[in-house]
Formats: sequence, C-alpha cells, structure tokens
Amino acid sequence: MIPLTEQLYAFHIVITLNIATLRQSDTVYLLDSSIYIFQAWFGYPDYFHDGSGRSVNAVYGYAKTLLSQLRRLNPAYILAAFDESLFSGFRHELYPDYKANRALPDEELAHQLHLCRRFTDLLGIQCVGDSVYEADDWLALGAEVAAAGGLRTTVVTRDKDLAQLVRPGDLWWDWREDLQRDHRALQEHWKVLPERIPDLLALMGDSSDNIPGIAGIGEKSAKMLLGHFGDLENLYANLEAVLALEVRGARRLYNALQNTEEEAFLFRELIRLHPPPEHLTLQDMRFNPVPPAAILEFLEQEGLGTAFRNLVTQHYA
Repeated sequence: MIPLTEQLYAFHIVITLNIATLRQSDTVYLLDSSIYIFQAWFGYPDYFHDGSGRSVNAVYGYAKTLLSQLRRLNPAYILAAFDESLFSGFRHELYPDYKANRALPDEELAHQLHLCRRFTDLLGIQCVGDSVYEADDWLALGAEVAAAGGLRTTVVTRDKDLAQLVRPGDLWWDWREDLQRDHRALQEHWKVLPERIPDLLALMGDSSDNIPGIAGIGEKSAKMLLGHFGDLENLYANLEAVLALEVRGARRLYNALQNTEEEAFLFRELIRLHPPPEHLTLQDMRFNPVPPAAILEFLEQEGLGTAFRNLVTQHYA
C-alpha cells in the first residue's frame, strides 16, 4: 500500500496544476494573523493537547481558520503578520502607557504563538513580525509593495486601525463575521475617509490600545469635526472656527480642544502605521504551496495528533 503522505503529495501536484490559473493574481492578501490566534485562544476549550500534555487549543483553532482562508481565497500573493512587539515597540518609547491595559502572553500562549507562526511558514506563506514594529506596520509595508506593483490588497482582520490601508479598489474583510467593506463602505461607516481614521481615533480615543483621546470629545463629535475640517492640521489651524459651527455645544467643543494639539498629534502618531524599513518584494509574498508530507512531518515532530492530521488531510482532499 502506498503511504498516506505519498498519496497526498501526488494529489497535491494534480490540484496545484489544475488551479494555478484560477488564483487571484491581481490581489495581495494581508493576514492579521495574531487576531485569529487570540480568537482561537479564547474561543476554543482547553481540549487540544500535544504529546507532552501542553495545551494547543489556539494552534488548532488558528490552523482551522488559516486553512479555510487558503481554500476560499486561493491566493497568488499573501502575507501573514504577527505581533511580537508588545511593550517593546517604538510606540512605547513615544507613550509608555500605550497598550498598558494588556498583559504579556504567558509561557503556554507564547509557545502556541510560536507554533502558529511555524505552521504558517510551512504552508508556504511569507511571515513577518519583529520586536519593534507591530503586525499592522508590516501589513502596511505589504500594502505599499502591492500598490507599487499595481495590485489590489485585501486586509483580513477585525482591527479598525487597518482600515487606513484601504484604497479605492481594496477591501477590509472581517473574516469571522464575513463582513467586507471597500473604501466607500468604510467611509460611510466611519464618516471619514479611511486614511483619516488615525485622526478620528486620536480625537475620540481607542480603549483597546489604551489611547484616551481628547477629554470631552466623543465619537459623534469627532466625526462631525473631521467631516467639517478634514484632518487634525486644519482643525487646530482654524480652532476659532469651531465656535461658528452650527451644532449644539460648539463652545464646549472649542474649550475641550484648547491646548490639546500636541496630545492629539501624539495619539495620531501612535495609531498611524509605520512600514518597517525592510526590503520586501511581490515575489516574497507569492504563495508557495508545499506538499502535505512536510506539514504532516511537522505535526508529528510537535506531537500534534489526530485532530490536526485530519485538518491537513481534509485541506488537501
């Protein structure tokens, strides 16, 4: 009898040849991978364990999501970014309280994060992430490379900050909710251009990143102000004009904005994306599917049992 790994390898070659021309070669898919790891960490019960008894529930849930993404997206180009800069990135030098409401991963979760990145890399997906820049920054670099190559991008995430990457023709895709928004839909949702979302959050704050925003300025008023002034530069350059706005509480808004320019610009800098000064090409982001035998070997080495093998064999079936 032919070993299962050899059968899967032969089948993989046939499938690869048949679908090569069907891949979406005009789009670069940008995966905010850490979000889906944490979703699995909190969403899957402590039921999955490796051969030594360590929990791998996040690895299982993430692997399941990632394989479903590959099947549905059928990408020609794909980039997966991982957050590895919690409390060590350049944003903490600018603002020590940045994300201070979050905790570092414990040893168990750190191990699972490492396995998830290895699994992603083994599948043939370019992985990025370091201790200085956040996953969002790396995805911004991928978006720059895509734009320079004349390709569209689809950002697969739940993070509102990443909406600022979306240009006309691009998509922001909340995978879990299967919610897709293009540039126009994002503008309609946020009431500002997607590229102005950092200005919006700088004013109204972002509790998920421990950014307080400007005291006295809420979401509704922040949207109204940017709808009128466009950006922070124009707002603070024409602060007296706030008094002339035909809205209730114009004087209160004016008073709230007094002497907050430095604070607002700092918050915007934290929210803005900063592509790392690294060399990345379209070729680097090309998806290179691997034979299932390599994945099965990884599962065996890490003591990831039947449930994981079933995921992989079903993916290649």
